[in-house]
Amino acid sequence: MANFNLFKENHQAIYSLNWLRGIASLMVCFFHVKKYIWSTFNSNWILKSFEQGYLGVYIFFIVSGFVIPYSMFVKKYQINSFWKYIAKRIVRIEPPYVVFVLLLLAWNYWLFHFRGQGPEYLYGANQFFLNITYLAPFFGVKWIIVIFWTLAVEFQFYILTGLTYNLLFKNAPLRYIMMAALVGLGCMIPENYFTVFNYYVFFALGFQTFLFVVKKINWLEYLFTVIVGLTFIYYTVLNIATLAALFTLIGMFFFNFKTKASEFFGKISYSLYLTHGLTGGAIGMFTIKIFAPEIRFVIAIAGSIVFAFIYYLIIEKIFLKISKEIKY
Repeated sequence: MANFNLFKENHQAIYSLNWLRGIASLMVCFFHVKKYIWSTFNSNWILKSFEQGYLGVYIFFIVSGFVIPYSMFVKKYQINSFWKYIAKRIVRIEPPYVVFVLLLLAWNYWLFHFRGQGPEYLYGANQFFLNITYLAPFFGVKWIIVIFWTLAVEFQFYILTGLTYNLLFKNAPLRYIMMAALVGLGCMIPENYFTVFNYYVFFALGFQTFLFVVKKINWLEYLFTVIVGLTFIYYTVLNIATLAALFTLIGMFFFNFKTKASEFFGKISYSLYLTHGLTGGAIGMFTIKIFAPEIRFVIAIAGSIVFAFIYYLIIEKIFLKISKEIKY
């Protein structure tokens, strides 16, 4: 049964967030690992369904649109806390990202010297800097791993929300003018720049869900804005993304219960997002002449999950703990 009273005065965890993070990270993992195993089209309906795994990105955006302002609400955020808020977000996401980018460099170096594959150095100092500062597309530089554009969009959302949260929260007319302007700006900016404005409608749906959960707007206003947002996504973004967005919004309420699986995958979701390409690709490479594709795929997915858990324990968890010590 759906739990529409997600907000607790004692600020208990909202369990549906772990469900959605876990599902989104697995979708993205399945999407990329499949490409490492089957480089050509496969008519199997199960494998074809994995082709839609990229929709997990939209789930992540909506979840962030909810959880970031929700956290700010709980902490009674004010604009004079902006720099502490940003520092907290940087410590949370940046060190695990940088460590992994360096791990990729080491992996590629090993491949070149011991297997004769790829360039000796995956990237140079300039590309490294522009990637970890999320400025790569603005300087015509490639992402070291293409999926990291989503981190850039997320980080831009953190900055944007830190600057606009109080206005969006307190002033309803201004809220909708600003949201419409930000979405409209995204329609004018070329998508290859990967800005938060290009995807702001997804974050806005998350923000509206936050407002509904904390009883800042009623169900009628919430329903109306959700319909407008989903319609916009269907006609101007990607029609199938509408299903991902609707699933996320419904899941926010219907998945609000705790299981060991949801807690586990929610916990490792960021590490799985970061590392699945390396792990899945490596397993795919080393098993190519040993097992059938289906078995290789299962091993690659399992290996990606195991490695993500290890990465969470030895890297991500450390900085997660440090970020929790930053108060605002």
